[in-house]
Amino acid sequence: MHTSDSSTHDSPVERLIESDVFVPSDGDLALADDFREAVAASRKTLTDEGPARARAAVATLTDDKETRTAVRADVDADDGLLARYVALRDRVDDLAPERALALAVVTGHVENGEPRHGGAPDAFLPVDGDDLLDLVSLYRRCVVYAWRENCSPCERTREHFDAMFADGPPDDVMCLAVYGPNCPRLLSEEFDVVGAPTTLFTLDGAVDSRLVGLPAREAVESEVETLRERTLPS
Repeated sequence: MHTSDSSTHDSPVERLIESDVFVPSDGDLALADDFREAVAASRKTLTDEGPARARAAVATLTDDKETRTAVRADVDADDGLLARYVALRDRVDDLAPERALALAVVTGHVENGEPRHGGAPDAFLPVDGDDLLDLVSLYRRCVVYAWRENCSPCERTREHFDAMFADGPPDDVMCLAVYGPNCPRLLSEEFDVVGAPTTLFTLDGAVDSRLVGLPAREAVESEVETLRERTLPS
């Protein structure tokens, strides 16, 4: 497991060990058996009770009515990310919804193997294609960075983000990084991404703007600020 601050968003990993979510294993981390059972139970509940129960779980992400209504209505009731999210919220007291969702991705990395992350900016959470779709749908504002290896413009773009977010990303933006060659069809069909680097700025599940190729740092900063100010028309 990649345990830098970028993969946990400064998450309280020690607290998760104390809560029997993680257990140390050969110098790394593994999911505790009790937590695996809790995730399985959450998945069964979501499956048995159907989409209404899944939407109710999604609604706990925020108290903001406008944001809840923007979340997609057809969340997959058998979604592993949502099951892990529910299990974390039930198991760890006072865990903020946004932190729980990011940690739900991290627990999936522990179980299934972490997506490629070597080219991801430090403040970005590496994700695979399925988690990318879920998180873009569940978070109101996302910056999605698609990269590939042996790509000088990708390295320069990553340096922009590392400098911009040296103290962490804004609280109201989820930053996600995806290794393009691992899911080219998904990126093309869902986001119209055909090359790297590409940076997407998504609002309420849809691409609001994009930067293709190596952008000027000022352009990235401007797009991030515009995204933070943007709301959908009523």
